[in-house]
Amino acid sequence: MTKTQTTAPSVAAATGTGTALFGIVLIAVNMRTSTAGVGPTLPSIINELNWSAALSSGLVVIPLLCYAVLSPLAPAISRVFGINRTVLMSLAVVAAGIALRSLPGPIWIWVGTGLLGAGIGVLNVVAPALIKRDFANRVGPVTATYSAVQGGAAALATAAVAVIIGISSDLWRLALASSVLFAIGGCIFWGLRVFGTEHVPPRKPLAAQRRTGARRRPWRRPLAWHLAVFMSMQATVFYVLITWLPTIEQEHGITALHASLHQSYLQGASLIATVFGASLLLRGPGQRAIVVVATAVMAIGIIGILTLPTLAAVWAALVGAGGGLTLVTALTLFSLRTTHPAETAAVSAMAQAVGYLVAAAGPVLLGLLRDMTDSWGPVLMILLGLLIIQAISGLRAAKPGHVWD
Repeated sequence: MTKTQTTAPSVAAATGTGTALFGIVLIAVNMRTSTAGVGPTLPSIINELNWSAALSSGLVVIPLLCYAVLSPLAPAISRVFGINRTVLMSLAVVAAGIALRSLPGPIWIWVGTGLLGAGIGVLNVVAPALIKRDFANRVGPVTATYSAVQGGAAALATAAVAVIIGISSDLWRLALASSVLFAIGGCIFWGLRVFGTEHVPPRKPLAAQRRTGARRRPWRRPLAWHLAVFMSMQATVFYVLITWLPTIEQEHGITALHASLHQSYLQGASLIATVFGASLLLRGPGQRAIVVVATAVMAIGIIGILTLPTLAAVWAALVGAGGGLTLVTALTLFSLRTTHPAETAAVSAMAQAVGYLVAAAGPVLLGLLRDMTDSWGPVLMILLGLLIIQAISGLRAAKPGHVWD
């Protein structure tokens, strides 16, 4: 344990552990609810707007590009405004994006999607640093809670979209708008924290932050690149599947309702895996073993989709479990491989910028490949190849040590 962790007073101690944890939970709720329901609505959007598969995948790709662009800027934003105000501003941008995305007219779909992606892109980086700041001695359990809530909220959001689409495919705008309630709730809570009576210790001056590592650059550190590649592969595989799995299933004769429900199974299995994931990382068979198991489970799910698509519900659950375990591994390693919240933010920013930039290409390029080959087989084979890279980079990232050792 570092000197910073043992001597610096936790903000959670000043504000109340419950309040700090609830704030993190609200962030987690808003991380995936606005994007999880996009996949089940794509067939309706394609039919109504006469879009191609590649064009419609932009609704998933644009947020990923925003994550990649905003991630390197997030540490600087949080240094200027403070973490709490940065969270509030980001949630407000997410809420505005969801609302605009649901307005009539194709232009608003793109504008709203870009805004919500920008807000989530900043939150992606700020959240691990917030956990490191408020729960320095409980990073594993709190990261598990954060990841589990992401998965659970995404599962509920996907199920809600499935119900709405099941009533009528013409209600896809309403289905996409339903997640705005979570963002508004987050804005209210964090607004009370920022502008209410809660005491938060004053932020250090920028010069002091630089001295404690806020300006440390991970781009030349090999371990940081292993983390970035690991993040890239897990994000690419995950986002390709949440984008196209409902479409793959419907092309094999599964109804839109059941395909959407299977998507919620994927999210639900992700939740269950993340609940236990961080504890296994800290107390279980070892971080490297978890990387192997998580990757293998995802591979079995993809092979099942490729060879026996009629059991899509089972394969979706396996992919979700492996993906959830992989995600919580990546998020936990950001903290375990650094010694200070500023270092955590820097490594998280780099890994997520690289990861989501690579992941953004996945749904579009593989959607184009499907259009060219008229088959999802080559797409799924490529995903299996990416899992091999994920395993190799994950094994290296899971070796003991710190980025700046």
